[in-house]
Amino acid sequence: MFLKKINISLQLLFLVLVSCVVWPSPLLAGDPNVRIEMERSTREEVKIAVTRFVLKKDSRDPLGLGQEARKILENDLRLSELFVKVPPARYEGLERREQGQKGVNFRAWHQVGAQWLIKTEYNVLPGGKLSFVFRLYDAVNERFLLGKRYTVGKNLLRKVVHRFADELVLQLTGKRGVAETQIVFLSNRNGNKEIFSVDFDGYNATQLTHDQTLNLTPSWSRDGKWIIYTSYGANNPDLVMIDAVGNKPKRTLLRLSGLNSAAAWSPVDNRLALVLSRDENSEIYILENNRKLKRLTRHFNIDTSPSWSPDGKKIVFTSDRSGTGAPQIYIMDANKGDKGGVKRISFGSSYNDNAVWSPDGDKIAYTARVGRKFQIKVYDLKTKKSTLLTKALGGNEQPSWSPDGRFITYRHNEGSETHIYIQRLGGDEVRQLSFSSGGGSSPNWSPHIIK
Repeated sequence: MFLKKINISLQLLFLVLVSCVVWPSPLLAGDPNVRIEMERSTREEVKIAVTRFVLKKDSRDPLGLGQEARKILENDLRLSELFVKVPPARYEGLERREQGQKGVNFRAWHQVGAQWLIKTEYNVLPGGKLSFVFRLYDAVNERFLLGKRYTVGKNLLRKVVHRFADELVLQLTGKRGVAETQIVFLSNRNGNKEIFSVDFDGYNATQLTHDQTLNLTPSWSRDGKWIIYTSYGANNPDLVMIDAVGNKPKRTLLRLSGLNSAAAWSPVDNRLALVLSRDENSEIYILENNRKLKRLTRHFNIDTSPSWSPDGKKIVFTSDRSGTGAPQIYIMDANKGDKGGVKRISFGSSYNDNAVWSPDGDKIAYTARVGRKFQIKVYDLKTKKSTLLTKALGGNEQPSWSPDGRFITYRHNEGSETHIYIQRLGGDEVRQLSFSSGGGSSPNWSPHIIK
């Protein structure tokens, strides 16, 4: 929160699977010519039938990996909030009749309620590898839409299913899904704030740091290979970087006296926007590719929480320049800084912070005080109006966008519990993502990581 950042400055004045290999090979991709409105809160979900994964002849699956993969896929499609599963009881007979056949009775599948149909064959290869062939059919328009073949190790079962789920969302919406993405966040471990990562579906929660100190504001690099954050490990809030799987030693990027915090990677290059207090005040700087610092704000009030526009030309940030203790959201030119003028976009609340630009560049999510609690608002740059996203009990802060712009993750606190939640833009359903006793805060969503 903004006040916490002020207090710190005053006091001081990926899981990226680089080594994993997935070999996808397209079988055939049709153009379904189906696109949906991604922000509508009321829309028809696509009714989809996910048939049993068929094990090829002369292959054995004693671990039930095919059944597990089917469950993962069905869950991914449910979490996308774009699909609704056709109950298998409706098509069991039809599925049996077509098993082993190449043809698809589109009319029959449509009659049992399926708009889309997924058929999958898999093979357990010598050495433990798995081979999947996914096929997607449009039962309404009676055509084959998409085919994908993947060969992976057993340890990448979840990853390969997530990847195909994202392909389905891409086929439907024109934007890749987020089942294969991750979220980093802070969690309290024995009095320390450590960085964790978790998959979009809530699996594979992994502790990335063991610094045994206070860490702040983790942020992904645009290629998903690195995570930058502020660490008090050397008794100063230094800017440090780790690889996204937490295997390599951390690297210190900046160790200036005072605050080195709230770093955000440029979406178009390797520059960093960050907050420094070396001038006895919290100001926003750019750390250029040549390691030189460029100051963007020059104001006697606090400036913090920078976030880039997707084209890298503007920065949205928090400042109480309109009145001490009343932070608001502003936009400035990423090159000229506040010398080129600033535009205030938050109104109607005495406290606003944590602004983040949407991947499409048309919206900005931020924390706003609404009544006595904090909620997430979304500002539309076209209409110049803010709407309330979160309405649940408790407080909601620190938003971060999914790379497709359909979801927002944020910190939710209710009573003594603080955890990471996810909510679709335009939707009312919320989903808890962190469950450990250490809670969760400062979530940051990864970019698409395709390897």
